[in-house]
Amino acid sequence: MSEINQNSEKTLVEILTKGVNGLLYPSESDEKIKVIDWQADNPAPFDTILFRKYIGVTPAVRVEVLPWEKFFESIITEKEWWTDFEKERAAKFLKIKDLVTENLINIEYLRAGNRVEFEAYLIGQDNEGKWKGLKTLIIET
Repeated sequence: MSEINQNSEKTLVEILTKGVNGLLYPSESDEKIKVIDWQADNPAPFDTILFRKYIGVTPAVRVEVLPWEKFFESIITEKEWWTDFEKERAAKFLKIKDLVTENLINIEYLRAGNRVEFEAYLIGQDNEGKWKGLKTLIIET
């Protein structure tokens, strides 16, 4: 874990909030990214039953667990057609990825919704065992 801790001037939540400010997660509908600050300290992994409870969805809503790297994969892997805008956005997401991987353990990527539109959550545990991370809406047609 990095130097962010209770004695730091800024918390991980504050740094992530600043980092995602104005940044949109690209999909069929570019969406804002929100920072998650759950005070839960349940052991990892964050099972789907507890996850459903935290986000308030019924068992009828599809929940899937993916490798956490997939949250960043398509937005930081440069394509030959990318403009300077996409390259700059990728650099910003790479910084966010570094913040997450340096400050959280037991990182998980959970998605809830139907096959086209779903809420995506990238969460992990901080040095106190509390769950922090990112949330956005992704639309894939």
